[in-house]
Amino acid sequence: MESNWIGNRSVPSESTDALAVVNPATEETLGEIPRGSAGDVEQAVAAAKAAQRDWGGLSPVARRAALYEISNILLEHKEELARLNTIEMGKPLFLSRNEIIGAATAARQFGELAVHMRSGSQQAAYGELNFQQRFPRGVVGVIVPWNYPVALGVENVSAAIAVGNTVVWKPSEKTPLTSRRIAELAFAKLPPGVVNLVLGNGPGAGQPIVDHPDVSAILFVGSEATGRRIGESCGRSLKKAILELGGKDPLIIDETVDIEKAAAFTIDAAYFNAGQLCTATERIYVARQIFEPFVEALTRQSRAIVQDDGLMDNVGMGPIVDRIQLDKIVEQVDRSVAAGAVLHCGGARLDRKGWFYPPTVITGVTASQPVMADETFGPVAPCVPYDDFDEALALANDHRYGLAAVLCSTSAPRSLKFLHEVRAGMIKVNAPPRKAPGGTSEPVGASGIGAGYGQELLLELTRQSSIQWKPAI
Repeated sequence: MESNWIGNRSVPSESTDALAVVNPATEETLGEIPRGSAGDVEQAVAAAKAAQRDWGGLSPVARRAALYEISNILLEHKEELARLNTIEMGKPLFLSRNEIIGAATAARQFGELAVHMRSGSQQAAYGELNFQQRFPRGVVGVIVPWNYPVALGVENVSAAIAVGNTVVWKPSEKTPLTSRRIAELAFAKLPPGVVNLVLGNGPGAGQPIVDHPDVSAILFVGSEATGRRIGESCGRSLKKAILELGGKDPLIIDETVDIEKAAAFTIDAAYFNAGQLCTATERIYVARQIFEPFVEALTRQSRAIVQDDGLMDNVGMGPIVDRIQLDKIVEQVDRSVAAGAVLHCGGARLDRKGWFYPPTVITGVTASQPVMADETFGPVAPCVPYDDFDEALALANDHRYGLAAVLCSTSAPRSLKFLHEVRAGMIKVNAPPRKAPGGTSEPVGASGIGAGYGQELLLELTRQSSIQWKPAI
């Protein structure tokens, strides 16, 4: 059974209950991790707390140098880490390579951003100073999901430590192996206790991290349901919570687009990583004038996608991460079809080993059907026609989530209207619903609270004090 990584040492869990880690393409067991325990978390928090004063006392330049070294190690071991990521998560190998590169880039980015953080000052009376200073929050709990375990783990851990915090990191129990390897390979270059990794599920390890009195902030990426529970727990203890939660992100396509290019764009937006992306497009609103040819083009291009084990050559889409997630997708599509929706391609699990679900185009859907109402997290593209742009905007905004929203159009007036009126933290025009270089966003509605990415995330991970200094009483 895999062990935790605490104080730069391999530490066996107090829990003897095991959770299997399974390859989603083959259904073969890759290994086991502990279920986790409050005792494991106690050890990790103690190590992080002991290390925080010295780590937080370093200059930002010194911490930047450490993050640059971590970045270099990730790139040196890119092939090893990418292969392990694909084996446990399922995504094609080229996506895993890009994920490692993105994680390495994020480590460098946050190291650099921390050096350039600035606080304000005021004009003061002669002989005194009046200014603001930002300080680390202390020990930060970082709890991340299974869809991008390396990128989300390394990125958020790097942001936290760049500004002087120490970390207790819990990767998803579905995809823990790459994170565990990175902790020992890269973060072990830091002083003991700066980054600690605890394995386990939500009840065994996640909740004890959230509830621990010495954890000053929680950075969580995951489901709305879990995020709400974490938010409630943090509220009771007045603990800082940064939560990026679910999405049901809309894409509006107007009649000014090239239909074939718009279909290819939609495939990238809806099927990237088999649709297992917080900002994946899950509601597609198409101008009625082009609706039928668009659906035909989307269906044809969807059928051409090569789906197989992510380690194989020329694979465009891998499997779904596990049987639980696969069954959720199957149920949503089946219930929607039973309620009157029409399938154009896909719509059933592939008859083969592994948890594969094909690209699925579906029309005739209503707002109340599961594929339009609930987060799917799978390669499903529900398409709905609209008659005018105001109607499309109203449909896009008619949901509790507001993580990302996209418009495909060559119309500048419509684009400006979209930017001002759509309810989303990440707004894109003719660009895919993924992070913009150097950008940041804050979720809207049930999609979370707190700024993610960029300089604003570093502000969330620090506290500001107002300081007035006189030389004598």
